[in-house]
Amino acid sequence: MPLSFQPSSGSHRPLAVRERRGIDSRRMSTGPAWSASFGAAALSAMEVYDEVMVPRLFGPWGEYLVDQLEIAPGETVLDVACGPGSVTRIAAERVGALGRVTGCDVSPAMLALARAKPAVSEGATIAYLEAPADQLPVEDALFDVVICQQGLQFFSDRPAAVTEMHRALGASGRLGIAVWTEIDHSPPFRALAIGIEDVAGAELADRYRGGPWGFPSGEQLAVLLQDAGFDEVHVATHVLPVTFEDGPAQLAATLAATPVADEIDKLSSEQKQRLAHAVARSIGDGPIYSHLESNVALARR
Repeated sequence: MPLSFQPSSGSHRPLAVRERRGIDSRRMSTGPAWSASFGAAALSAMEVYDEVMVPRLFGPWGEYLVDQLEIAPGETVLDVACGPGSVTRIAAERVGALGRVTGCDVSPAMLALARAKPAVSEGATIAYLEAPADQLPVEDALFDVVICQQGLQFFSDRPAAVTEMHRALGASGRLGIAVWTEIDHSPPFRALAIGIEDVAGAELADRYRGGPWGFPSGEQLAVLLQDAGFDEVHVATHVLPVTFEDGPAQLAATLAATPVADEIDKLSSEQKQRLAHAVARSIGDGPIYSHLESNVALARR
């Protein structure tokens, strides 16, 4: 079973067995708390996610992940932690009317947004299922491709989730997973974390950092997949540009779709101004032209 990790420097280094011992893929993070928050989120919060974050983050990264998987017409695809259908709809377009696409998520609000969207023109019909990643309600060996974009870090039992993905794939089926690296490698969100800490303290900032950026190790991701039975495991870091054309205010709007939203909302007007100024000091006070970094894992069953 080839197992590799390619860091952002471009070098390629197999993981020795000695290095893999003792790695805990359940490392402590606030990701599971974020997952619970998404599951209970109001539709209005998820609309912010869909309107601000999807076109700037999850759409472009979804296109990249689908390209890496070389999804072809007529294939069957499962999108785990599908959210409002960001990658699901891209996959439906790629497989065409003869293909089949299923999206799973724990959030009723996310799924409501996904189901409300029009059918993909000349694309596959999409079935959306409400289910956790470690209990996928699908038959064994049903799919050619399984995708999980920016969801794995939120799962309370990652080994069980990737084992379920393995079960859902047919022989030689392909897996694609994207997970953010450290928050310091994604400057816009680092700026938000700095602003939160400046105004509301380290505890809240750590809760923010420990969510989407709580599973940043490419090595741990590679080991997690191999231990679940995947073959030809390859993990590499990748960077894509991101733009918040309306500047720090638009970036700060993404906080409404996070579990720290209530604490941010309770800040005084003066504190919210301080937060905006702290973000602007870190990232600039005009349009934001920056980048985000993610680990992208590809594997076969």
